[in-house]
Amino acid sequence: MLRLTRFLILALLATSLSACVWLHLLELKNQLAKFDENFSTEASDHFTLVFKNPVLVNDDFVTLAKLEPTSKETTPTGSRWIQAFHKIDAEGNKQPGVDFFFTMDFDQDDRLTRWDFSRLFMTMVPAKFFEDSIRSLAKGRVDEASRKYRVDPKDRAKITEPPPTLQQIKDAMGEPLEKTKEDGKNVYVYRFQVDSPWIDKDFQDRRFTDVRLYFDPKTHELTRMGGRFIGLKININLVKG
Repeated sequence: MLRLTRFLILALLATSLSACVWLHLLELKNQLAKFDENFSTEASDHFTLVFKNPVLVNDDFVTLAKLEPTSKETTPTGSRWIQAFHKIDAEGNKQPGVDFFFTMDFDQDDRLTRWDFSRLFMTMVPAKFFEDSIRSLAKGRVDEASRKYRVDPKDRAKITEPPPTLQQIKDAMGEPLEKTKEDGKNVYVYRFQVDSPWIDKDFQDRRFTDVRLYFDPKTHELTRMGGRFIGLKININLVKG
């Protein structure tokens, strides 16, 4: 069984959200029920989610993430925001060449039209499974009391291709900050620093992201990935089936 317990923007729901952002997220959830009508995907070494009928705006990102993106630039069709994450060692030194990025394109009305996940991030998540996980969110339920989004285990995506191996992860990400064991699995912990010119003073814990990768000690395949990315809490369990 595969679990995608909290995912992307919908995992950020909190009681303090403005009514406008909350309505945008609910509208996005409703669009997922007709995925191919409202979205398309592009996958190579990157993964891009294309919003055909965009409802999220750039201010929603700041409201949800509690920070400003690494950079903003003007494009012929609107603007592009880039959020960078840099791998660091135990002393906080950046490790050259081990970065990943969220790239968000907005139209002239500041609506999100494309969200790209860079190569290093996709090393940890098979692209087909990633798309199927997004599709499965349409079957979820919004708990308005807690403002959380839940998908029943039977409705969650199933992996149909081999998960990443330990060697593939090490080739892309190098040595981890920490190696440990948990529930019979070998756990590799990588730490990334969020590159942002401003982070809300009450959310300084979002300056760093620890990614925990769990590997089967026999097959050396990735079985689980967990981390909090600028408030986007992702916990993915990978089991073939």
